[in-house]
Amino acid sequence: MEIKDLLYMLKEKYPLELQEEWDNSGLQFGNINRKLENVMISLDLEIGAIEKAIENNCNLIITHHPYLFNATKRIDLRETYYRKLELCLKNDIALFSMHTNLDIAECGVNDNLCKILDIKDTNVLDSSGLGRVGRVDDISAFEFSKKVKEILEANGVIIYGDREKILKVVSVCGGSGASLFDKAIEKNSDAILTADVKYHEAMDAIEKGLIVIDPGHFASENHIIYKLQEEIERMCDIKTYTFSKTDNFREFI
Repeated sequence: MEIKDLLYMLKEKYPLELQEEWDNSGLQFGNINRKLENVMISLDLEIGAIEKAIENNCNLIITHHPYLFNATKRIDLRETYYRKLELCLKNDIALFSMHTNLDIAECGVNDNLCKILDIKDTNVLDSSGLGRVGRVDDISAFEFSKKVKEILEANGVIIYGDREKILKVVSVCGGSGASLFDKAIEKNSDAILTADVKYHEAMDAIEKGLIVIDPGHFASENHIIYKLQEEIERMCDIKTYTFSKTDNFREFI
């Protein structure tokens, strides 16, 4: 099997055509005609992920967040950012990213978030395909937030609004989803779980009766690497590894 064969299967399940216009999902660099050895999956392209890939003979790294987003006019390998590129290329490692296409696609980030948090009877939240909304067994916002913290292994969760409010309908959007607050309200959501929420966005949502639960960007999405590991190991007989830092880079004191 060549690298391109696995990428073909992944693109069939999570089509790149679903990605937002501003996104850069897909091949970041590398030769996809190489024989596929092993696979490393990480939320971001981290030095630790590359080192673990080298250690385990992985010649393909798959990330959620693209390494290359904006056009560049020069690549200076003295810069820390490009050390990752140099390390991958020197070790013949290709990089493939699935970002908003993985958010939008069925069985992607948001469907998996609903599954692991036991949010049932889900539907797409927005016409773009982003977000999900579903039903939970009656639970207070505080108890649901504690559940979120435990399952997502978040270092901390911020609750905006009445922590004693009983939740019945919950919307989710892994990553930055404040733009979907009005959609969540239209769908009669009691709360929305998303990340990177600004103060004024949260205050506006509270005034409209929406509880906002923010576990952080990392925790809201990192769970997908384990889902992808399962998917890839079902697709082919290739050893698949994951790399994950913990949520301790975002300290609550």
